[in-house]
Amino acid sequence: MGSGCASFNSGDVLASRTELRRMISDRDIQPFAEVRVAWNNFPYKNPTDTIGEGAINPPKPRPVPAAIKDAAWLTKRAKAIFSEAGLYDAERGSGTLRISLTSYGRWTYGEIFRSFLVDTGYIFLIPASLRVNYQLVVEYPGPGGKAAVEEIGRNKTTFHALIFPLYPLFSPGAKERSLLKNMLWKAATDVYAGIKRPGAGKHEPSGGPASLNDGDGTGKDSSETVETDD
Repeated sequence: MGSGCASFNSGDVLASRTELRRMISDRDIQPFAEVRVAWNNFPYKNPTDTIGEGAINPPKPRPVPAAIKDAAWLTKRAKAIFSEAGLYDAERGSGTLRISLTSYGRWTYGEIFRSFLVDTGYIFLIPASLRVNYQLVVEYPGPGGKAAVEEIGRNKTTFHALIFPLYPLFSPGAKERSLLKNMLWKAATDVYAGIKRPGAGKHEPSGGPASLNDGDGTGKDSSETVETDD
């Protein structure tokens, strides 16, 4: 007997059409010269995995870098979105944007087939859900020092045998990427609002070391929605 799943996004991560139009049509934006991206994940942990660990001093969860292909996709998409927004130009820009994405409870099919789907056999009668939370922080240099914007989003995947035919239309991976693109666009409009506010002046290149992991997320260098093709 097979299991089906559908994935849904939630969270206030839609950039307004008015702000998007203003940003994209603005020809006086001083772009940044570099975009550095890091993606760390707190992996899904089945509640039964904690049995026997004790409650007084339980082990602290540790983040791990996202898979190379996922981090590479995020880096490519972030550069494309901020470039289209007029906030990134490697040739004529200055300063560095640092984008840090942290996901909480992100899972793989291998992990849940070994635990979640095995331990929750009732999903064939009552739908069971897994939620993944995302925190996107964009840091950028300004005349008054480092500034930052933050976006929060959530993706919920519901498992149920009866929704098996919906799986091709509501793929968890596709909905995650759609959510992350929305979060990047919303962050871009927030950065734009920050650098264009009265008295903000031009941003200055950052002189200090990177405060986030660089490049591919491994620690090495490297309301409406607007989306671009993968």
